[in-house]
Amino acid sequence: MPASHSPDMLRPLATAALLFFALADLHAQAPAAPQPSDKGAPDAKAQMEAEQKLVKKISPGVYDLNGIQITAATREIRIPCDILHQKLPIEYALCHEAGEKVHETILETKVKPIQVQLALLLANYQPGTFGILEKLDPKEERPYRAEDTKPQTPGANRLAIHIEWKEGEKTKNVPLSDFIQNVDTRKTPPDLDTWIFNGSFIDETGFAAEQTGSIISTYVDRSAIINSAAKGNHRDDLWISMPANIPAEETKVTMIITPGK
Repeated sequence: MPASHSPDMLRPLATAALLFFALADLHAQAPAAPQPSDKGAPDAKAQMEAEQKLVKKISPGVYDLNGIQITAATREIRIPCDILHQKLPIEYALCHEAGEKVHETILETKVKPIQVQLALLLANYQPGTFGILEKLDPKEERPYRAEDTKPQTPGANRLAIHIEWKEGEKTKNVPLSDFIQNVDTRKTPPDLDTWIFNGSFIDETGFAAEQTGSIISTYVDRSAIINSAAKGNHRDDLWISMPANIPAEETKVTMIITPGK
């Protein structure tokens, strides 16, 4: 099981920042992190330092990062989102509102991808690509060349994700997988309940997820922060939304991330 926190402490911010850059560089498959001489490349270190300053303690053991709520004792992360599309083929479950792939996502958020990654690190989740391709048929081509990396603590990159919203006086809370179906079977596969915090990487453009807006991917995307571990995730034509389970477009919802199995 992933390591736990003391109830009133998040991972120290300085440690989180160092871990952010160490793991981002470790996982990068593109060129190394940008040097000061790179013209036009965003300064990822400066971005991270700026985001750290936004973290505020709002009550004992509860922190806010630009609208993301982090509870230290349970490691629960709550992200404000909106339903963008009810019915469409998808490659993503969540993108930034200005992201490149908003035409292929169910949910959008105003929260920056770099803030999502920082929140996960502060809540003691650990990036690692191990688990993304564990169900890939050996005959299939790997979607990325790099060898998979493991989190320092076994299982610390595995997430459970739920969506919560109000319907009249009632509060609904369902797994994110309820919004997604396999186009071949028209069912939600049971292995879509586990998501992998692989962590995005730093390349010559800066922090990759910040450039693309990709936060949670159903189709393998190493630039996204979180990927599906479901069988068939190497196919870009396998996933479609489940309109009957998705609230109306523009509905405000909360994404809830907790430790996965």
